[in-house]
Amino acid sequence: MKFSAVFAAIVGIGAAVVAISGCASVGPAPISGGVPVPPNPTPPANWLYVDHLGTFYAYRLPLAAGAKPVRTLAEWPGIAGAPAIAVGPYGEVALASTESIRIFEPPIVSFAPSHVKLSIKLTPAITEVGPYGADLVDMEYDPNDNLWLLNNLGHEISELRPPLSKKSIAAVRIAFGQPGSKTAGFSTLMEARFDVNAALYVYARATTIARLFKVSFPYAKQPSSLGIDLAQPDFVDPSQYLPTASNPASLLLGQYTGALRSPSPGSPPSPPVNVMGQFDEPLQPVRGLFPNAHSNTIVSALAADPPRLLFYTLALADGSLSAYTLPMQPLAKPKFSIGCLAGASGCAAHDHLFLAPATSHGTTIAGTDAARTTPSATLPMSSRSKPERP
Repeated sequence: MKFSAVFAAIVGIGAAVVAISGCASVGPAPISGGVPVPPNPTPPANWLYVDHLGTFYAYRLPLAAGAKPVRTLAEWPGIAGAPAIAVGPYGEVALASTESIRIFEPPIVSFAPSHVKLSIKLTPAITEVGPYGADLVDMEYDPNDNLWLLNNLGHEISELRPPLSKKSIAAVRIAFGQPGSKTAGFSTLMEARFDVNAALYVYARATTIARLFKVSFPYAKQPSSLGIDLAQPDFVDPSQYLPTASNPASLLLGQYTGALRSPSPGSPPSPPVNVMGQFDEPLQPVRGLFPNAHSNTIVSALAADPPRLLFYTLALADGSLSAYTLPMQPLAKPKFSIGCLAGASGCAAHDHLFLAPATSHGTTIAGTDAARTTPSATLPMSSRSKPERP
């Protein structure tokens, strides 16, 4: 998602004050007093990036029916399987194998080794590493340009802070699934997302169920379950709409598994369904966590584009790219769909969607000789819930 540069500056000032005072804290410096989210000054995204099982497609926005990708690139030829992928708020692309992370800066024209701006070897100082490397199931940039890794080896989430360098180490580590914690049993990590306030949402699975968990910025509290099974979550904040928008709704979108409504008194609960759902925010648990709109489709990726009043999806069945009206309408149908170009074997799994600007607006990579690293702060969620004090 896009994020206000003003908000990022406030976060940076807060972190500097903590560093000067000598206080040690877990995660980024806390923001004091309810800082309002300022309007987003950045223009709409210029690119829609589609990832199909290690093949990268770049579509120019606005997207139209029958659109063709401007570029089609192999992300990392020669590795087993598809790399993990993330796109940052300034358009940088991170790709990760079991052994290293490659960073590319915009404009994205090639993923050849000659275009790599930075290569970071995965070590135990960054994430859990075993005899066969790391098991990164997802990567995600937060709105402050920090890069987060989800590793199912050790069930751990770790954060790398900019400017990234070959000497970067994890600044925050969050354990999932520990006995006695609020995430007990949910040890299979699936994906992570961030809202405009930099709150972290983790979709994790237990043996038979999955849940969406929230870890509020500055990530010093135990994750709390939202109580809903929602994959591919994406958040829409009113500040992301253009000033001309007539209905700047705050929404949560994703692939929902559960009941669509509360049962009538004396009636059994309705059977769960698997649909693309939309929830009004803030969520109202006392009223029941049911979608206010849904579509009878199953998607493998979802990305919202509030300035254009659209959101984009990839269908799980065939990888087709569709555009829907935002907010979602009840029993929504796509405005148009574009067929998947990756072939039968590459269009039904391991899909991602990203919005990106045309060019970089910030520096995310440090010089090799003057690299800045951040001390690691381990956050065992079963025992620590508050930042350390000086």
